[in-house]
Amino acid sequence: MKVLIIHAHENPDSFCSALLDIAQKFFLKKGHHVEVSDLYKNKFNPIGGKHDFTQLSDAPYYKYANEQLHASTADGFSDELKKEMKPLEDVDILIFNFPLWWFSVPAILKGWIDRVLAYGFAYGGPYGMGPNGRFKGKKAFLNVTTGSPESLYQKNSGHYRTIDDILLNINKGVLELVGFEVLPNHVSFGVSRVSQEEREKMLNTYKDYLNAYF
Repeated sequence: MKVLIIHAHENPDSFCSALLDIAQKFFLKKGHHVEVSDLYKNKFNPIGGKHDFTQLSDAPYYKYANEQLHASTADGFSDELKKEMKPLEDVDILIFNFPLWWFSVPAILKGWIDRVLAYGFAYGGPYGMGPNGRFKGKKAFLNVTTGSPESLYQKNSGHYRTIDDILLNINKGVLELVGFEVLPNHVSFGVSRVSQEEREKMLNTYKDYLNAYF
């Protein structure tokens, strides 16, 4: 299988990065091909615009999504985007590895979604959307760390929504929209507030998750 991990944490010594290492070693040990797009390390630009394209269409009005569609048929994406798109073309497992920021993904990962999962490349055009989208038959999941403890994400806690509710927009509005079968979220809660022993347990829990699904 071909595994692609999109990693969105700036600190290579973070717990989130340790989880990335766990996944890499797990899939490599099983003989799978693993690629990692380390967005901060690669200084990925999250801002979409005309620089995404080597040429524009002759449309009288510039519209980003329409230019994405044009680029997908005219080999018109920039080299930066082609580099990110190439591993997606025959991916079997996609993992978003990130810390939860403001109930969502960090800006650099949102920019990757906006620019790389382009109209005409990942959805729309010849591919459609939803269950029969381009990545039908492929799997994806979110591996997330939080700063707040798990107790705040419980139903009726009086604080936050549940973590599954918070991540629903990403699972439904991104991954499922382009055809992925979305596996349950894996979440490590309150990683900055727990002991090293508890972090070790969390790392082992992630190994258990990977073994259970793969």
